[in-house]
Order: sequence, then structure tokens, then C-alpha cells
Amino acid sequence: MRYVVTGGMGFFGSIMTDYLLDSGNEVLVIDCLVDSRLTQKYNFKQVDIENYDLLLNAITEFGHIDGIFHIAAILGHDKEHKHKLFTSNVTGTKNIMEIAQKLNNTKVVFTSTNCVFGSGSNNIVAENHPTNPIEDYGRSKLEAEKVILSYPNILSSIIRCPTIIAAGRLGLLTILFDFIMEERKVYLVGDGHNRYSFIYALDLADACYKAMLSDKSGLYHISSDNVPSMKELYSEVANRAHKKIKLVNLPEFLVVPALKLLYDLNLSPLGPYHYRMLAANFVLDNTKIKEALNWQPTKTNIDMLSQAYEYYVEHYQEIQNAQNLPAHKLKAKAGILNLLKMIS
Repeated sequence: MRYVVTGGMGFFGSIMTDYLLDSGNEVLVIDCLVDSRLTQKYNFKQVDIENYDLLLNAITEFGHIDGIFHIAAILGHDKEHKHKLFTSNVTGTKNIMEIAQKLNNTKVVFTSTNCVFGSGSNNIVAENHPTNPIEDYGRSKLEAEKVILSYPNILSSIIRCPTIIAAGRLGLLTILFDFIMEERKVYLVGDGHNRYSFIYALDLADACYKAMLSDKSGLYHISSDNVPSMKELYSEVANRAHKKIKLVNLPEFLVVPALKLLYDLNLSPLGPYHYRMLAANFVLDNTKIKEALNWQPTKTNIDMLSQAYEYYVEHYQEIQNAQNLPAHKLKAKAGILNLLKMIS
């Protein structure tokens, strides 16, 4: 089969590309970034998905396609490209759907986000849970979902993802990893008994592929099983790494306003979604995707976060020097949180 992957230079996009290649498919990667990978088993076009004409030309030059994996997105903490967030995430999605319609109603699989929800829930969050994004990234992805659903003649699958983790996932996780590696105090907002969904990148790739091969459209939530509390998660990751850390509980009513102020002053990388969810319960219901696509997760939150930490330690020096990569492949700038680490 022949597929297009948008955002194929990004963290998950590159994993999805490899998954498709390993499954014997031909792949065209579309990305506004330069081709930074050493292997050239795929076709590549450096194109911004906001440009309809260039996007259409790139895909038609590739020839017949069997589907589009639409993964490209500007992320909420990508401040350098924040001005492009809505045009890329919404207008770019509109362009993808127009091209899918033009090319004999080609199926589209779209990776959305749990950021379409603006607050936690003490109940498992199913697909019919009311959406209420609180920051621009979540709003843009919800608008992109609406764009896709406005083309009912095109088979499409929307998969709402929590934090995607595997070896090589960096970004904001590197702040936590530094605290563990240096055996600093690790801070929990609230009592630490809250639970938060993650998804293993290869499990997500498997779900996306199964969705593409399905002859039905659908909106799905995806998540790992047996989600531990944040206290259990941090403790076990540190134990597996043979690191001694002390967990410190901080009151939510003080921390959240403080983080909001620090973010507004551009002193902290933790945006509205992050600081509002630090003490919240947020577990996605994966029942529907299991039943509809015969899918199962293979790794727990503890497994995947431990794997990502091990990768960070093993590649620490090259990660410090990396640049010009997508946000999830770079170390996050901790800002004033570095001061917190110094005194911990």
C-alpha cells in the first residue's frame, strides 16, 4: 500500500513512518522541516501543509495513494511558531481533506489530543465527554476535528491521544528526568494520588494503522491500561533507574496560580493545560478502540516512562547539543524551574 504521512520528521510522525515501512508499505513524508534522517527508505517533500497547491503537487507526483496519516501540527509550547498554530492545525487540515476528496475520497487518519478537554475528571473520559479546551493548541485541534467531520463522504478516523511516550521522547519530560537523574526532590502537586493517561508511541502507531485498514469512520480515545497514580509512577521510574528521590507534596491552591503567573511572565514552559492538569485525574476510556479495531496496549505508563528516561541518560550529551529539531525531540528550556532544581 502507498501512504502519505504529514509531520513525518516529528517525534511520532517518524515512528509512524517506520511502522508503515516495516509493514511493507511505500511512504511519502510531508513536512515543513528539512529531511534530517539518515535512512532514505521513504519519499520526502519539504512542504508546508498550509500551502494547498504545493501540497497537492507533492502528493500527486508521488502517484496513487491509499490513505493519509495526518500527524503534522504546531504544538502549544512551540512559541517560535505560535503565530502559525491555527493556520497550520486548522487550515492545513482543511487542505488535507480537500486533497483527500479530490483523490477519490482517500481515507484520513488524524491524531488529535486530549487537550480538547480543559479539565480533569474523576470518571474515565469517554468519547462523548464534553469538550472544553482552555488554550490555543486544544482549540485548534478541536477545530481540526470539526473540519474532518464536515466531510462525511470521506472515511476518517480521529484518535485523541494523551502524552505520547517512547525512547527519544524529550520535550517537557526532560525537566522531570533531570530531577531524577540528579536525585533531587521531585514535586507532586496535591497528594499525588491523581492518575493521568499516557500512550506508548508504537501502540499508537498500531492503532493508527488498524484504523486506516478499517472500512469505517470513527472517533476514538486511546490510552495505556492500569494507569498508576503520579506518586506510584515517579517512585517506580526512579527505582528502576536505581535513583533515590524524595517526593514532596505541594498544595494545589498555591502552585497553580504561581505557575500561571510564571508562564505569563515567560519564566516557565508549563502552559495552562499543564499547570491545570498537574493535580487532576485524567484517564481516557480505551474501550471503544479496543472493540472497534481489535487493538490492545502493550506498555504501561511505568514501562514507557522508564524507557524514555533510559534513552535520555544514554544520549545525554548529544541531546544537550541538539538543535533545529521538533519540540518533542529537543530538551525543554526549564526556565525558572532550574532554580527549583538547584534548591531541591
